[in-house]
Amino acid sequence: MEELEKILNYNFKNIEILKKALIHKSYNEGKKKGILNNEKLEFLGDSVINLIVTEYLFKKFKKLDEGELSKLKAHLVSSDFLFKAAKSINLGDYILLGKGEDKHNGRNNKKIIASLFEAIVGALYIDSNFKVASSVVLPFFRGFFEELPEKSIKINDYKSELQELIQKHKNALPVYKILNEIGKPPDVVFYTAIYFESNEIGRGTGKSKRQAEQNAAYNTLKKVNDFINYKKLSEVFFLKNN
Repeated sequence: MEELEKILNYNFKNIEILKKALIHKSYNEGKKKGILNNEKLEFLGDSVINLIVTEYLFKKFKKLDEGELSKLKAHLVSSDFLFKAAKSINLGDYILLGKGEDKHNGRNNKKIIASLFEAIVGALYIDSNFKVASSVVLPFFRGFFEELPEKSIKINDYKSELQELIQKHKNALPVYKILNEIGKPPDVVFYTAIYFESNEIGRGTGKSKRQAEQNAAYNTLKKVNDFINYKKLSEVFFLKNN
C-alpha cells in the first residue's frame, strides 16, 4: 500500500478505502457473500473523473464550443485512455483478482484496469475532497495537451467528417453495416462497410464496431480528399491547421 501511495503522491487517512478500491469482484468468487469489492467506488470515480476533466477543459480551452469540448472529454474519460493512464503506473500490479481472472491475464484487461483507475479516484475523493482528487488525477491528463495549442486544432472524427462532406452535396446519410465478426472476445475483429444510396463506398476493420466504422469512414475519406493532416489519437482526431 505504501508503494502505491508514493506513486499516487497521496497518503490515505483511511487505508481501508484504498484496499477496497483494489478488490475486483472476481476476488470474492467462492467466498462468503457480503465481502466488499470496488464496483461502487468505480461508479463514484467515474463521475469524479468526468467532473475533473470537464472543469479542466472548460478552463483551458475557452474558445472551443460545447461540441468540441464534449469530444475531447469523451476521449479522456474513455476506457482506452484510462487504461493507458493506469498502465503508466503499473496499476494492474496492485489489483486483487480471482484465480481465474488472474490466470486469463486480468491484470492487462482494459476494462478491469480502467475500472480500477476509476475506483481509486473514487477512494481518493471519499478520503479527501474534490480539490485533492483533482491534484492527483490531473497530471495524467495535462501532458496530453502540452503540444496542442488551442488556436491550432480542430476537433473531429472520421464518421462526422464523412457525414458533413456528404450532406454538403446531398440530403442523405451514409449507412454502416457489419459484414463479419472473426475471432472470440477479447480478440474479435469487426469488418464494416459503408453504403450510400445503396452503393458501397468504403470498408474498414477494427477491434470494436466503433473502431471498424471509424476506419471505414477514414478509408472512404482518403478516396475523396487529402486528409494527410490527420493525427489519430484513440477515438478523437485532431486536424492541425497549416
